[in-house]
Amino acid sequence: MTGLRIVVRAAVAVALAGTLVTACGADGGGSKTLTWSMWATGGEEQQVWHEFADRVSREDPQITIKLETSSFDDYFAKLGTRLDSGDAPCIVSMQSLRTGGYTEGMLPLDDLIARNKFDVTDFDKSVMEGLSADGKQYALPYDVGPTILTYNRDMFRNAGVPEPRPGWTLDEFESVARKLTGDRTYGFVAAPQDVWMFPMVLTKTGAQPADATGKLRLTTPAMIEGVQWYADLAARKKVAPRVPAADPTFSDRTFLSGDVAMGANGPWALLNLKNQAGFQVGLTTIPAGPDGSRTYSAGSGFGISRSCPDPEGAFKAITLMTAKEHLEWLGGVGRAYPSRESAQHAWYENARIPGAREVLEAANATAVPLRTTENWERVNQLLNQYGADLFSGASSAKQVLEQVQREAGPG
Repeated sequence: MTGLRIVVRAAVAVALAGTLVTACGADGGGSKTLTWSMWATGGEEQQVWHEFADRVSREDPQITIKLETSSFDDYFAKLGTRLDSGDAPCIVSMQSLRTGGYTEGMLPLDDLIARNKFDVTDFDKSVMEGLSADGKQYALPYDVGPTILTYNRDMFRNAGVPEPRPGWTLDEFESVARKLTGDRTYGFVAAPQDVWMFPMVLTKTGAQPADATGKLRLTTPAMIEGVQWYADLAARKKVAPRVPAADPTFSDRTFLSGDVAMGANGPWALLNLKNQAGFQVGLTTIPAGPDGSRTYSAGSGFGISRSCPDPEGAFKAITLMTAKEHLEWLGGVGRAYPSRESAQHAWYENARIPGAREVLEAANATAVPLRTTENWERVNQLLNQYGADLFSGASSAKQVLEQVQREAGPG
C-alpha cells in the first residue's frame, strides 16, 4: 500500500470451493488480474474486504485484484490443497501461527523486498518474525495483536461486580467468574483453540506448546498442569460451559450470545464484536499468574504463491495493501490492529472502549510470539477433536495431550 499504484476493480467474494479464478490473466483492456484469497466470517467482514480492495485503488490501471473469501475454519485446508496442486491465487493471506506449514507453496519475499528497496522497519517485529520461517520472509503483515480478554460490561454492571483492570490476577479472575456464573450464565468461556487456550496456560504455568526449534511439546508437566486447570474451569469448577464436539466457533459464538461474561480474543475482532454483540464490550489483560500477566501475540499478512506467474505485480499489490493509509483504514473500521506502528492510532480512535489503550499497551509489553510447528493446523484440529472429552471431564489433560502429541508427531 505505499506509493505503488493499483486499480482494484470488481472485487468479487466467492467461496474457495466454488468457481476458481485464473491466478493471473488479462482483461480486454490489457490489465493483469491478480487473485487474492482471504478468510471472512459473515457478510459484514466480507464487505470490509470488498471495500478494502476498492480502496487499494485507482492508481495503476494495469492491475486488477479479484477477491475470493472463505470462512476461517475452511480457509487453510482449502489453501493447502490449492498450493499443492499449483493453482493457488497469486496473493494468499497467511496467519503467523500457520506460516511454517505452507512455505513449500509460497514464494520467499526477501529478494523482492531487497530489489524494490521496500522499507519494513515500521512493521511490528514480532509479526514479521511470525510470518517468516527458516530465516525467510513469506508475507508482509497487515495486523498484529496480543490475546486479551473481552468482557460483557452489562453483566458486570448488573451483578455489581467491578470491571477488571490491567494487572488483575488469576485469583481475582476465578473469583469474578464464580460471581458471574448463574443458572443460565457463565463467568467465562473456555475452548481448546490455540490463541484462546495457550495464553491462559502461559500465564498460569509458563508452558509453551512448541520449543524454539519448532518441536511440539504438549506433554511437559507444566503444560499438562496448565491445560488441566483451564479445562477444569468447565469440567470441575463449572464457571464455563462445556464444549460441544469439534466446534471451533464455540468461543466467539458463546460470548456474543450474551450468556458468558468473559472470553479470550484479540483486537482484530473488534469489528465483529461491535457489530454483533447486543451489549457493551470491555477489554482487559490476561490475568496475572506467578510471573505476572503473560500472553501471546499473533498476526496475519499477505504473501505470494509460487504458482503466481507475475510475482513482481503481486509484490506491488501487497506493498500497497500494507501501506500506512490502508492499514489506518482497517484499524479505523475495527478489522485490524495495524501491523505498522505508525498506523495503530486509528484502532484506538475507532475502538471507543474505555481503557483500550491502557489494556493494549500493557498486553503488548509482555506479549511474545506464539511458537508453533509446521503441522500446526493438524495440532489445532486434534485439540478440537478431543477437546469435548477434556472440557467435560471425561478425559484428563494428560490423556488428551498425549493423544494429540502422538497423532500429530513432533512437529
